[in-house]
Amino acid sequence: MNIAVILAAGVGQRMRNSGLPKQFLKLMGKPIVIYTLEKFEENEEIDKVIVVCHGSYIEYMQNLLSLHRIRKVVKVIVGGSDRQASLQRGLSAIVETGGKPEDIVVIHDGVRPLVDLATIHENIRVAAEYGCAVTVHPVRESVVITGTEEAGMSDFKKRTDTYSMTAPQSFQLGKILEAYQRADLTNQKGIPLLDAAMVYAQAGGEVHLVKEQGTNIKITTPEDVYFLKAILELEENKYIFGL
Repeated sequence: MNIAVILAAGVGQRMRNSGLPKQFLKLMGKPIVIYTLEKFEENEEIDKVIVVCHGSYIEYMQNLLSLHRIRKVVKVIVGGSDRQASLQRGLSAIVETGGKPEDIVVIHDGVRPLVDLATIHENIRVAAEYGCAVTVHPVRESVVITGTEEAGMSDFKKRTDTYSMTAPQSFQLGKILEAYQRADLTNQKGIPLLDAAMVYAQAGGEVHLVKEQGTNIKITTPEDVYFLKAILELEENKYIFGL
């Protein structure tokens, strides 16, 4: 079984507004999170979906699911104090709903509404074969990594070998649960463990990369919203005019 965990518990502090969290902002009459959920609703490989939501918006989310006829969501749960806590609650919900160790968990951001169906498919395929699949985006600019305001030649990295991590991140349920049991989330030394892939790697798991297809932006700032609106309008025009 393939189960999606959609993280939609953020409050959108970088959106510079005091209204709804960014996942609930409407574009062309539809909230961003619904665009995201529709991708998993349409995907025949996804069997069910669990939504991790901010506690103040549980009922609001449930009403949206009903209004937009999202049928695969089996549970809407309250998120934790941070991303890791929300992730762990999502995994626990899968176990509570009968998840098995060999099931594939597809973890995705509620504010990444443009994820390509092919990217989801490849995540499931790679995770089923290797235990882990992490979506990445090849960088387009030259990269320098330094802890100061200066850089030497060794700080410049080969662009073709450099990626940014996006989503989804997918795992065999048993392996990611084991990784969370083994990982030290309280260790503040080194790189913070910001997502499931880093927990998996710290626990000794081998991370397999999936190069994403299409435009898979994360809606974080007001500028991202305008970009998303332009893409959605382009896609609608393509459909209307048969382009």
